[in-house]
Amino acid sequence: MISQIKNQSASVSVFTDPFNKRMRIDDYTGALINVLTLISTNVPPWIEKLIVKSREYDLDFFRSNGFSQEAFIKGYFDGVDMYFMVKYYSNERAQNSNQIQEQQIVESILNKKISPSEVTCQEVSMASIIDADELATLYATVFKVYPTSMSDPSYVRKTMEEGTIYVVIRDKNKIVSAASAEIVQVYSNAELTDCATLPQAQGQGQMKKLLSKLEEVLKTKKINCLYTIARAESYSMNKVFYQLNYSFGGSLTNNCFIFSGLEDMNVWYKLVRV
Repeated sequence: MISQIKNQSASVSVFTDPFNKRMRIDDYTGALINVLTLISTNVPPWIEKLIVKSREYDLDFFRSNGFSQEAFIKGYFDGVDMYFMVKYYSNERAQNSNQIQEQQIVESILNKKISPSEVTCQEVSMASIIDADELATLYATVFKVYPTSMSDPSYVRKTMEEGTIYVVIRDKNKIVSAASAEIVQVYSNAELTDCATLPQAQGQGQMKKLLSKLEEVLKTKKINCLYTIARAESYSMNKVFYQLNYSFGGSLTNNCFIFSGLEDMNVWYKLVRV
């Protein structure tokens, strides 16, 4: 749930997330000491991880107040770099048991040469409200666990009404692959997310087509910063973004419940000219 918490000297935009036992500060204004006081006095008792999306010039303040950096996105705040500064309220949540394996996955991808290839988007179409039920079924089929309620048609419809763009690929009039873009127009950024392909349609380059289509649409909306937060254990998803010229921005430890459980997530970003 997203809410605005404020007093006379500070304001913070808060995403409280009981399912993933975390709280995320998406934006803040005011003197930093007052921002921190506002955050600290509103941390629920069930929180295991607190995330602040910090501007680059505020890093030293958050570091000196017990936060550590996990990842970054260049140009996130309309040209200003953003850093994920975190504080853990659970020792277990702070432990990354798959770190070595996940580092090896990223290194193996980054060591590959990007081969330029023509990506055709003709078979990709924009989804609409009437596709919400079928999209929810797709996500329920692909993911046993997901950090948001994408298996609920009403939730999918709500995200569409709030401005999230979905693109899909159909086979025999049935949606077999989908992805979305959550746009923050005020900061000219968008998260490419909700990437899912039915098992029978995997390995056909569907995701590269979908993401390329989203990039085309976002360019018309003057979005400068594109990013994604991908499962660190998924070689294929990380490879897709690398092949589309996204840069690796680091990893988020035990960030959310997805696929089979609590997982680390990798950050990839791309700055584009519009």
